[in-house]
Amino acid sequence: MKIKMDFVSNSSSTSFVYISKEMISKEDFFGAAGVSADSPVASLFESMFYQLKSSIEQGETLQSIEEVDALEGKREFTSEVLDRMREAVKQGKTVTTGHLSSEECLAETVLCTEIFEIESERFYINAYDNYW
Repeated sequence: MKIKMDFVSNSSSTSFVYISKEMISKEDFFGAAGVSADSPVASLFESMFYQLKSSIEQGETLQSIEEVDALEGKREFTSEVLDRMREAVKQGKTVTTGHLSSEECLAETVLCTEIFEIESERFYINAYDNYW
């Protein structure tokens, strides 16, 4: 898991993209984040997992390259992330965009206020669009 610490502004939302062939599992999330089930922070990461999964389920699934292209020039995703989204669509993977808010539970607030990218063999999440 990479966490980028940087300047953030005065908004309270984060856009993210989730790319995978299937829905994220708690085990995969914990593995990619490097957290064991018996860790002192496991309960926070479990809450983060369920919040993230819920946000993915409520997100917008992009099914064509044209839908990805429509995001070009908006602040949510870099050109590198858009290229990755296009490639994922070509490969038949699910590409879902969603939002996190700092005005919800602690787990979602933590996810919202951190700029993060998680990459594993099974999924990719990019939440660099953080405006706080």
